[in-house]
Amino acid sequence: MNLTRDPEQMNLRLRRRLTPGELFALGLAFGMVGIFVWLPTVVRFNPYFDFSNYLKTAQGDFSFYYYGYWLVPIFALLGKLPLPVSYILWCAVNILAVFFAARVLGGSAPISVLSYQLLYSLFQGQIAGVIVGGLALCWWGLVNRKWNIAGLGIALASAKYQLGIPGSLFLLLLAEVSWKDRLRVLVVPSVVGVASLIIYPEWPLQALHTLNSNPPNAEGSISLWRWLGPWVLFFWVPPFLLRLTRDHRFLALVAATGFALPYFQQTDLLFLLVLPIGGWALLGNLGYLFPVFGWIVLQALALLPLTVYFAILAPPFISFIRSWLARAVSGRPEPK
Repeated sequence: MNLTRDPEQMNLRLRRRLTPGELFALGLAFGMVGIFVWLPTVVRFNPYFDFSNYLKTAQGDFSFYYYGYWLVPIFALLGKLPLPVSYILWCAVNILAVFFAARVLGGSAPISVLSYQLLYSLFQGQIAGVIVGGLALCWWGLVNRKWNIAGLGIALASAKYQLGIPGSLFLLLLAEVSWKDRLRVLVVPSVVGVASLIIYPEWPLQALHTLNSNPPNAEGSISLWRWLGPWVLFFWVPPFLLRLTRDHRFLALVAATGFALPYFQQTDLLFLLVLPIGGWALLGNLGYLFPVFGWIVLQALALLPLTVYFAILAPPFISFIRSWLARAVSGRPEPK
C-alpha cells in the first residue's frame, strides 16, 4: 500500500505498454460510451443528465451545478459541439483520466476502468473521472517537482470540493517536499480561483443558493452521517493518533473521506480505487446490484472505505492494546 515517490519509476510505469487486461478494460469502457449514445435513439429517456446540466452553465443556468465556476469555460467550449459529440469527448477524458490516475497512483487500471463507479459516472456524464485525474496530476507534479503542474491538478480537483480539497491536502502533506515548495504549488490554484471571481464575482453566493434551492441527490451518498450524525467525525481521530507509516495514514484518511464527511457520492470512490489497495477495490462493484436492490446497495458501498480503513488501522490498534495491557500487568510506567 505504498505510493511511488521515484519519478523515474513513475514515468516508466506511465510509458509502459498496455497489458491485455488494460486494453480489454479500455475497449469495454469506450464501447459502453457508444451504447450510452445509441440508447436514446431506441429508448425514450433523458441521456447524460449531469453532463447536460454542466453544458447549461454556458447559458447562465446553474440550477444543478455544484462545482467550481472555473470549469465553466470548458463546458462553454464543449457546448459548441453537437451533444453526442461533446458527450463522447467528455467521457473519453474521464476514462483516460482514471487510467492515468491508476498508473500514477499505483492502483489497478483494469479494476478502476471497469468499476461500477466509472461506468455509472459515464452513463450520467459526471465529472468524477476528471477530478480523480486532477488529483493524480497533482501527485505526478509533486513527485517530478513540477510545481505548476501539481497546482493545475489541484485546481482541477478542487472544483469538486468534498473530494478534491481534502484529497489535494492529503497529497500535499504526504509529499516529501519543503513547505516553501508546497506554497509554490498553491500559486496556480490561487490564480485560477481569483480569476474565477473576476469573471463570476458572485459565484460563491450563487453556489450556496443552488445548494439550498436544489440540493444534490443524497440517495447515492455513502456517508455514515445519515445514521450516526456528527459522531461520525470521530473516525478522523485514530489515523492521527495511531503509529502509522505516512502512506498508511494517507490511505486511512482517504478512506475516512468516503464515509466520515456529511456528503460523499459513491462515484467519488474512484479516488480510492486508483490507489494501491489491492483486491479490496473489487468491493466497489457491489454497485452492479443497484437494479436489484435500489439505492440501499449504493449506500452500502460505504463498506469499501470502511474495510480499507479498518484493514489499515487494526494492526497498529491491536499492537497498542497489547502493549498497554503488558505494561498494566507488569506495573511498568508508560515510556516517555
